[in-house]
Amino acid sequence: MKKYFLMVATVIISASAYAYDVSGDSFKAKFVIDSINVGKYESTFNFSSDDTGQYGKVYLSYTLKSNRNITTSGTWTGHGRGINSDGVLARGDLMGVWTMDGTKIHIKSLDSVSDGINYVEATIDLLKGEMESEVFKVE
Repeated sequence: MKKYFLMVATVIISASAYAYDVSGDSFKAKFVIDSINVGKYESTFNFSSDDTGQYGKVYLSYTLKSNRNITTSGTWTGHGRGINSDGVLARGDLMGVWTMDGTKIHIKSLDSVSDGINYVEATIDLLKGEMESEVFKVE
């Protein structure tokens, strides 16, 4: 039993030593929820924002699927389109995981966008009808 405990403690300490830390250049964006389509095990959120930095005006669509065994989490897929003031159109295929805490949904994603890969952390506030996000470039 002592060997088992020591082995488990070593694994936990080793895993925490290599935890992923998000850092580097980023930008923040705020979106409004334009609509929600509700299904039995999934919901599709449509968002828009007037200014998201380099992407300009952005439209997003996220389809969140519930994990049938854990009702407060799941996976999601989505698509995004943005156009800046220079007329440059950006496209993105988006995917990640979500968790729910009260009236807020927390999103984490890795997105394949026309100018590279982005890592995104976001929070959807269902009562306020908005989403706040922070976008990091993955090098």
